[in-house]
Amino acid sequence: MELNIENRIKQLSEEIVKSPQDDALYYERGKLYWKAGMRAEAITDFNQAVSLNAGSPAADYLKMVNEILDFYNTDLYNP
Repeated sequence: MELNIENRIKQLSEEIVKSPQDDALYYERGKLYWKAGMRAEAITDFNQAVSLNAGSPAADYLKMVNEILDFYNTDLYNP
């Protein structure tokens, strides 16, 4: 993981501890997690952002993520 991404994730995590109801912080950290290849963490943050604010842009990211996962994981539907 790139050092500046890692540092920014740490900063956002500290900000989230101070402001756990700020959906924008989860959204921003989720985008960084996604960029760093940390998919599960990204999805968790996007879900948290949406649970705090249904109108969060994280909802669009969740839709995109689900479309990507559906495309690459077709075997999940065909056991």
